[in-house]
Amino acid sequence: MKVGLLAGKGELPLEFLKSARNKCIETVTFALEGIANSEIEKYSNKIIWIKPFKLGKFLKVLKKEEISEIAILGKVEHKSAISLNGFDLKALTFLASLRDRKPETIIKGIISEIEKVGVKVIDPTEYLFHLLPEPGVIYGKLTDELRKEAEFGMKVAKEIASLDIGQTVVVKDKTVIAVEGIEGTNRCIERGAELAGRGFVVCKAARKNQDMRVDVPTVGSETVELIGKLKGKALIFEAKKTFLLNREKVIEIAQNYGITVVAV
Repeated sequence: MKVGLLAGKGELPLEFLKSARNKCIETVTFALEGIANSEIEKYSNKIIWIKPFKLGKFLKVLKKEEISEIAILGKVEHKSAISLNGFDLKALTFLASLRDRKPETIIKGIISEIEKVGVKVIDPTEYLFHLLPEPGVIYGKLTDELRKEAEFGMKVAKEIASLDIGQTVVVKDKTVIAVEGIEGTNRCIERGAELAGRGFVVCKAARKNQDMRVDVPTVGSETVELIGKLKGKALIFEAKKTFLLNREKVIEIAQNYGITVVAV
């Protein structure tokens, strides 16, 4: 069996490739130059580096490789769809055909383009199920006060996620301090910390009908480290629909900073 991977930024592509190797599945990785982690070369049976936003070239190469399935993992900045720097004619034509440039619209459009060349975009959770925590406390204590704050924050996070605005909100004292937009999770947290001061809570949620093939919420040690440095109190995220990377490192950092981490 052979499976493809379109790899963006971050550790998820690496985790996917490691899991595929453990299952003795051959992989062909299409890695985005300047974005994907070069370490993926160690774990992929075959790697093809492609320039970002060259959709036409990617589809031609994909078809040539004769694979039947592909996973899409890793981050690509959404603001790139606004600047259009480096886009080829196929990518520009593709964007012009969309009703809007919301992340979900772009992603589903890309899936459609891939499937037009006969390749199925798969749900990667079959390979990454171990990274989707069940409900429960990862570290710390979920006090009654924090539970109420989490309920408030997660309700807002789910609303903005369903509107395809972002996945993250920063709250404090049942007040929305910052909402993630095109700037991304880290900048949202930084902005929230600047406005709220110490003791803020970060909440991250999936869309109501989250397509697990793409753009699944992800948190990890980098997220917790940032919250700790900015003197936040907790990270709350949606269980079973959020990838948790580096769980042991997350617990270590949370312990160092006294941060509560909970999947709800």
